Amino acid sequence: MTFTDLHSFIVVYQLRSVSDAAVELNITQSALSKRLQALQTELNSTLISTRNKRRLVITESGEVFFRYAQTLMTQYGLLQDELQAYRDLRRGTLHIGSVPVMAQYGLTAKLSQFMQTYPQINLRLDELEGADLLAQLQDHQIDLAILLDVQTRQLNRSQFESRDLLTDDLRVILPATHPLARQETVRILDLQDVDLVTLSPGSGVYEQLDTLFQRAGITPNIRFSTPHIETLLGMIAHTQWVTCLYAQAAAPFLSADFVTRPLLPTQISRLQLVAPRGQRAPAVTRLLEALTH
Repeated sequence: MTFTDLHSFIVVYQLRSVSDAAVELNITQSALSKRLQALQTELNSTLISTRNKRRLVITESGEVFFRYAQTLMTQYGLLQDELQAYRDLRRGTLHIGSVPVMAQYGLTAKLSQFMQTYPQINLRLDELEGADLLAQLQDHQIDLAILLDVQTRQLNRSQFESRDLLTDDLRVILPATHPLARQETVRILDLQDVDLVTLSPGSGVYEQLDTLFQRAGITPNIRFSTPHIETLLGMIAHTQWVTCLYAQAAAPFLSADFVTRPLLPTQISRLQLVAPRGQRAPAVTRLLEALTH
């Protein structure tokens, strides 16, 4: 029994005519009749009654067989669709852009797993500031981007979709000897006369801090900015300077020389995966699934 046999019987069942079914299947009536007879012989069941010369009659066994044949053909169609999706994952390179937090948030492990699952697909990752990623997304220079929600809000929702990957909270990072390290929490007003170093504009952190200081009516004393967390921590070590970073992003770089304190008011940010809306290549869809599960 083959899927061709199943399909042939379904057409005969629906048309209630061997001759009409033969035309539909583009084979001779004789060939179709032989196919049906072989099927009934294999099943040791009569599926079609030919006693009525005017109209083909489906037996009870035929009704049961039809239901299962339909189910099997539906599943076969789904199987073909799934395999086609894999076949469409042709050799090539997917271009991803991300703010520089991939390793801290465990996303590099997911990329590595994706590459092992789909060895024919290469990945190119550019770690850039948010403003650069937004520009590349809008110019269709990258397939996907990993950004903070404060950055994705600038995108047109009708053109791009975003999916949450994780959440993180903004913390104050201090040298262990800093006077503010004795407090359980640090308010934005506590930073009024403090020398600050921060991630560069476009990082998401800079924008959140700028908003907080504006709301508090404070002009921050930003002495230094850089796109690299390691550089920031190196700058504040053994000084009276302070920085603010997302807790999970900063954690791998911290040592006993530093303490972290919750910032009040609390600032929660979501890391999001962003992709253009509309039809996309199967490889892009698979990568979206790999990063969000």
